[in-house]
Amino acid sequence: MQHFDKEAAPLIAFVQEEIASTLNETASQILERLPPITRLRLLAFMSLIDDPQATKALLDVDSSGRLRLTLAAYGVRSANQGH
Repeated sequence: MQHFDKEAAPLIAFVQEEIASTLNETASQILERLPPITRLRLLAFMSLIDDPQATKALLDVDSSGRLRLTLAAYGVRSANQGH
C-alpha cells in the first residue's frame, strides 16, 4: 500500500491544487456579487476566526429568537487616528 501512495502522490497534489484553485475562483466570483455590507460582515467574521484575541464579540438573542452578532476589533487604528 505504501508503494501505491508514493506513486499517487503527484496526482493527489495536482487534484488538491485544482480543487483549491477552483474554490478560490468560485469564492471570488460569489463575493463580487454580494452587497458591500455583506462583504464587510464576512470580513469581520473572518477576522474573528483569524485572530479571536484581537476581536471582541457580543452575541445577543432577543425574545423572538433573532440573533445579532456584534464584532469590534482591538488595536486597529484607522489612517485618520493619531493625527
